[in-house]
Amino acid sequence: MLIFSGRFHLARFRHDRLCLVIALLSGCAAAQQQSPPPTAAKEPTSQSPPPTTATATPGGFTRKGVVGQTEIDLEVKAVERHRDLTALKMEIVSVSHDYRTPEFGYSVVIPTDFAKFWLVDPVNKKIYFTLRESDKEKAFGTRSVNAYGNIESFRKGVRYPVEVYFPPLPPDVKTVTVIAAEGLGELTGIPVTDGAPAPVAKPRQEGAPEPGGPPFQWPVMLPTGDHWAYTDDIQEYVERPERSVTQKGEEETVALRTDVLFAFDKATLSPKAAAVLDEVARETRERADPAKPPVVIEGHTDSKGEDAYNRDLSVRRAQVVRDHLARELGDDYTYEVAGKGESEPIAKNTTPDGADNPEGRARNRRVEISYKVKNRTPDVTTTVSPSTQPGGMAEPAPLRNDLGPVVGSITRGDLRLDVHPLYRDGAFLVAPFAITNNDDSFVVPVPQPFSAVFAHEFAAGAAYSGITLVDEGTKARYYGTRVSDRFWVQNQVTTIPEGATQRGFVYFPAPPEGTKSMTFEVKDLGTVKNVPIVG
Repeated sequence: MLIFSGRFHLARFRHDRLCLVIALLSGCAAAQQQSPPPTAAKEPTSQSPPPTTATATPGGFTRKGVVGQTEIDLEVKAVERHRDLTALKMEIVSVSHDYRTPEFGYSVVIPTDFAKFWLVDPVNKKIYFTLRESDKEKAFGTRSVNAYGNIESFRKGVRYPVEVYFPPLPPDVKTVTVIAAEGLGELTGIPVTDGAPAPVAKPRQEGAPEPGGPPFQWPVMLPTGDHWAYTDDIQEYVERPERSVTQKGEEETVALRTDVLFAFDKATLSPKAAAVLDEVARETRERADPAKPPVVIEGHTDSKGEDAYNRDLSVRRAQVVRDHLARELGDDYTYEVAGKGESEPIAKNTTPDGADNPEGRARNRRVEISYKVKNRTPDVTTTVSPSTQPGGMAEPAPLRNDLGPVVGSITRGDLRLDVHPLYRDGAFLVAPFAITNNDDSFVVPVPQPFSAVFAHEFAAGAAYSGITLVDEGTKARYYGTRVSDRFWVQNQVTTIPEGATQRGFVYFPAPPEGTKSMTFEVKDLGTVKNVPIVG
């Protein structure tokens, strides 16, 4: 399904190993790479399923896609705001065959629940995880079990109502993106409704489900007692040759490479530094909120030299940057200066074999400027020149009925990745694509075929760590968003039958509003230039 990589270490290892064995022996889908962050905690189809499609209908929002090896029809009926929780109400139908799936939940054996759904607030850059029992695995809501406690299959052609619960949404959130398992992907533009009756527990319907009949009710369990709830900010990372920008929540950090600002071993600004810092001052004035002080300026070095000397040098460099910014920004801001020396590297100073890593050391030599950003909404935006930082804000995207035309393709062996137009969803840029298996057998992609062997540390471990977007005008490189170093807002490649296609996507930081196209790059495999941004 979608998305994210990461979470419970031992449990995830056991689940991955089990599903890999099943996949190799019987065609079961490969285990999800993505799972919740480590905090707070088959049968083959007879023919190739069609690419994922989505449609807004009078009764809800529908999508057809592949979960495991089964074609699934999903209809989102409602996202309801209640006092103590948010209820996602859906209807799920297995189209291709009877299906007993491990792909909608997290349990180590075969899950009984629907934990693998997420809500994304694309304007406030928040993600909401399903409410779970204290084991952090089993979600409250619908359980696919019978009266004897045994796990039931989806019967082909039977409509199953499904409820899943999330932490409560704030009153100002009017629209969310629902992220569903595997090839069902991202359903954007789902309205949040108020005033619906509170959810109630339900028993399993008596009898057996009948294809073509009325919806069949599985039991519904409400949240009780101590339970696991998790909401977090989505992290963004953009890197240019002379700087990087990281944002999580209202905190933004601009990291300037000191090689651009200072001569080797010096704390005196270079001739080029004034222009760079003047640009940073303009951006800070546009983006930083003076009502939420301070602007923090920290110096960092690589690991060469004595720690005491490096710490002193980092303090002196941070102070020089602070003085320049203060002259440009005036008295509206307050500042805090610190020197970290070599204690907080962002890259490896040495290679895995212990040799010197000049590129890593260069990235560690930096001055970071951190501040809290001004509030941004689709109606009140922060104006930033297209030549500077990211930050374009749009309305939440409507549900997209299809992926649009193929702009270009990248291959790896018998897998073909077709790139489609990019689109904006609130503060994010979504990169949708389709992966087709042209082999004459099932593909079990372990490891993930479009990940990078030597990935950037922000993306390392993601299913699509090799995929970045590049703004050719500024040479800014955009990395896929994440919640932690084990959880990214993207899906992954699962087992793909011969000739079949699976939808994929990655959420990226949005570029400035004037940006009309980007380059889609897969590290070591190829690029597709001039991919348009259509919304």
